[in-house]
Amino acid sequence: MQLRNIFFILGLLTICLALFLVFPGIVSFFYEEYATLTLFVKCFILTFFGGILLALASKPPKGEKIQLTTRDGVAIVGLCWIFATFICALPYYFITEVSFAKSFFESASGLSTTGGSIFADVEILPKGVLFWRSFTQWFGGLGIIVFSLALLPIIGAGGMQLYKAETPGVSKDKVAPKMIDTARSLWVIYFVLTLTLIAVLYLQGLSFFDALVHSLSTLSTGGFSSKNVSIAAFSPLTQWTMIFFMYLGSINFTLHFLFLHDGIKTYFKNEEWGCYTLYLLVGIFLIAACLYFSDTHAQYLLHEERGIYTIERALRDAAFQLVSLMTTSGFVTADYMQWPLFTHLIILLSIICGGCTASTSGGMKFMRVMIIFKLIRNELNRLSHPRAIERIKINGNPLDDTAVKSVLIFFALYILSIALGTLVLTTPDIDLETTFSATISCISNIGPALGMLGPTHNFSIFNDFDLTVLSFLMLYGRLEIFTILLLFMPKFWR
Repeated sequence: MQLRNIFFILGLLTICLALFLVFPGIVSFFYEEYATLTLFVKCFILTFFGGILLALASKPPKGEKIQLTTRDGVAIVGLCWIFATFICALPYYFITEVSFAKSFFESASGLSTTGGSIFADVEILPKGVLFWRSFTQWFGGLGIIVFSLALLPIIGAGGMQLYKAETPGVSKDKVAPKMIDTARSLWVIYFVLTLTLIAVLYLQGLSFFDALVHSLSTLSTGGFSSKNVSIAAFSPLTQWTMIFFMYLGSINFTLHFLFLHDGIKTYFKNEEWGCYTLYLLVGIFLIAACLYFSDTHAQYLLHEERGIYTIERALRDAAFQLVSLMTTSGFVTADYMQWPLFTHLIILLSIICGGCTASTSGGMKFMRVMIIFKLIRNELNRLSHPRAIERIKINGNPLDDTAVKSVLIFFALYILSIALGTLVLTTPDIDLETTFSATISCISNIGPALGMLGPTHNFSIFNDFDLTVLSFLMLYGRLEIFTILLLFMPKFWR
């Protein structure tokens, strides 16, 4: 373990995070929030000089090239996300004056793109803080490390180790020969999609600020909003627009890159995309049919008016809630807790499955779900035909046994983590449905949950200890379990 190199890179990444604090400061200055601006400057100074001191104290000897092993990459990624969560919590702590545990939770929720909040009334928050919430989701969505790889050529040959340790999914395909080029290509696509959504929302009548913060939260599948009623504050056209862009954010970004070269056939040749899209379409149809043919009333979030579901409204509400929750965005337009129980079952299954690999969404990832179902199918075939030999294939390519084994171990740890998290959080004041769904919500980086954490509530019902546990679960899920677990193994550091 090369501790000097690890802390040197952590220092550089801390400096990058300090530079990110300039942007909410500019927003605060533009809206004449000078008290908020002063506190952002304080956070910048603490972070910037802290990063410089760490980098100088651990700087390698002159002429020595940084070479990182896979183990070094795992350590850097895990520690970087923990460092970043502390740093990004500083504005909440100094500006909103909530406890540090609550600030840490809001920070973890932003960086992990979970979208759960402890603020009951977000509309009273300064514009600078509202921007910071969405901005942390944006650069946390595609990954702090991937962003840094695009900006810090000094990492060089060790970049692939960082990319492997952070990028979610079963496979970590590069889209360019060099790791830095891969990171830059992914971020260019991400940036262009974000700018496109900002322009579209602005043309649809949103203020520039609302278009900006909601675009940052949508492409990152994060879910932070500047409105108490979330996307229910906007028109049906805006809701359909955000459904489409949440869906884009939940697709493997490698496919977006290949689409620019090979066209639309890129998506149709990808098995995960096909199964994921089909599942969404079927789920939307089932929920919409249930809403339209039942006695359920159409009602926007926190609105008193009730109406009868039309076909378009049933499809829109079903599509928005299912896409938002399955992509782990967490935006809402309707109180799905008032919907029939059948829809809750579809929603719960969807938030566990999550989006595609190498996307900004959370959850188990649809690729793993596919592999598990194929493994079950092969086992049933083997019992029927003992001499048959079948390999699990994805996109026509057989998976090796190591990949299949890692998926099963991940699934086992995922289920075990949910059980332990629920056990720790359960108290006489909070029911089992709430703690169970809160644990799933945080590990899968979703935001809204069931019970007392439905779309009309927030995480302020938990005490500081519970919020710390939930913060850990968000980072634990964002880094797909293994990276965080390795940090707590003594053998890993020897």
